[in-house]
Amino acid sequence: MSDLGRVVARNIRGERSRLGLTQEEFGKLVGWSLSQAHDAEKGNRQIKVFEIPAICKALEVTFADLCRGATSEDLDALGL
Repeated sequence: MSDLGRVVARNIRGERSRLGLTQEEFGKLVGWSLSQAHDAEKGNRQIKVFEIPAICKALEVTFADLCRGATSEDLDALGL
């Protein structure tokens, strides 16, 4: 997994915890199973571009929030 993937996984976990959601509750909001939510937080699941809006909505954050802590090189590669 890329460094950016690890950053996003860590931020998903943190934001979910901040909202007091279980992995199962978060997964349902995004349209994932519990195992998919767990794997996404552990960095064992590659998040697809089309899933990002649902993740951001469920966590009440922006994509920039999910990328918080990423290197400038990773952000440049995304065109951000």
